[in-house]
Amino acid sequence: MLENLKRNKWLFIIVIVLIAIVLAFYFLYQSPNLQPETTYYYRTYNQYSNNQKNNDIILGSNNNFISKVVFDKNYGGAGFDTTPVVSGDVIYVGTMNKSNMGGGLYAISRLNHKVLWSDSFSNWIMTNPVVVPEQGLVYIGSGNSVKYGVQSKGVLYRGTGPNYVYGIALDTGKVVWRYSTLGQDMPTPIYNKGVLYFVNGNREFYALNATSGKLIWKIYVGSIVSMSSPILIGNNVYFGGADPYKFFDVNIKTRKIQWETSFPKITGGLDDTTPAYYKGYLYTNATMLTNKSQNKGNEYLYKINASNGTIVWSLNEGNGVINLPTDPMEGSVPTIQGNVIYTGSNTRRMIFAVNIDTHKILWTYKIHGMINAPFVIIKNLVYAVTGDGNIYVLSKKDGEFIAKRTLGGPEIASGLSFYSGEFYVTTGNGNLYILD
Repeated sequence: MLENLKRNKWLFIIVIVLIAIVLAFYFLYQSPNLQPETTYYYRTYNQYSNNQKNNDIILGSNNNFISKVVFDKNYGGAGFDTTPVVSGDVIYVGTMNKSNMGGGLYAISRLNHKVLWSDSFSNWIMTNPVVVPEQGLVYIGSGNSVKYGVQSKGVLYRGTGPNYVYGIALDTGKVVWRYSTLGQDMPTPIYNKGVLYFVNGNREFYALNATSGKLIWKIYVGSIVSMSSPILIGNNVYFGGADPYKFFDVNIKTRKIQWETSFPKITGGLDDTTPAYYKGYLYTNATMLTNKSQNKGNEYLYKINASNGTIVWSLNEGNGVINLPTDPMEGSVPTIQGNVIYTGSNTRRMIFAVNIDTHKILWTYKIHGMINAPFVIIKNLVYAVTGDGNIYVLSKKDGEFIAKRTLGGPEIASGLSFYSGEFYVTTGNGNLYILD
């Protein structure tokens, strides 16, 4: 009798242990079920820019699943429209207000989330803040995409103005200097060795003294640059333009256009896409209208030889609606990690992982909103933000869905930042989110 009790006791323990193991494996491998913060929103507008050297943004080793909202606050008024830039204990983010055509810049404490200072401007702020502690300044540009202006050099320029590039004191928010231009200054500038380089809506390339804002030199490139923020590799600055659609390499040492490549069949996106650079090659997106009555077109991913501008290959990502003329942001910013390039198709509403050498599609994932911002890659995960207010987390290996977070607000109007174990993102109704 006693022996049977002992045997049954051990059998009971073994069953309990087995059940615990099964439950542990179940919960361990379940994808986190992230509930949306609000109801679903849909709007196909997004702004982006990224000035990292080659967009190879492996930002850490955390396996965060954006499962917890650490901070959520609406700062009122205009919507945020730039990627949050974190420098030390301060978050910098710009705004745009379509109702009064104004803009602003906020400096927010990362520790207590209080506004340290804020400034108002006479036009939209759509450049990502460029924070340079050694200068004690943050650089931004202002402008809008409302319409083309009057003629300059026999051609049209973009933006109604007033248009400025600003140098703003990091500690007080005071405008130290501003430089006026004819067209919009929406692409994010580059800071390098005391010089600020930028392109804009009146077809010119500028080099300013970063301390004083005085013009050092400028050249006429002949194409309008909408949101294609330039990237600097060595002495070469790369960017895309429109009207006519061309891709440029400007040498800052010789102060001349080193090469330019024409895209005669392209009708959008090239001037909106910030290119990626990797091991001697450039990658960018553009679209071509194929059916005007149905507003449909194809989106292409291009690989370009950085030394001479030759197109190495192009990948047709497929046909779909390209939202002209109301939301003409057709280009998606590519992000490279290893031998894979991650990009989005706004015609197909799809994320692509593509082999960088063979341009073979490795996997795809279907989304619903536009995707213009760079991807964030952390360890084995790919993070993507879409214009309809969602953050997706996918497996880097095969594109398998891991998690999704739907944020409050009409849109995610910029990119996702990762700093010190936390994610930072803003929405078009003026919300700043910090996620863990």
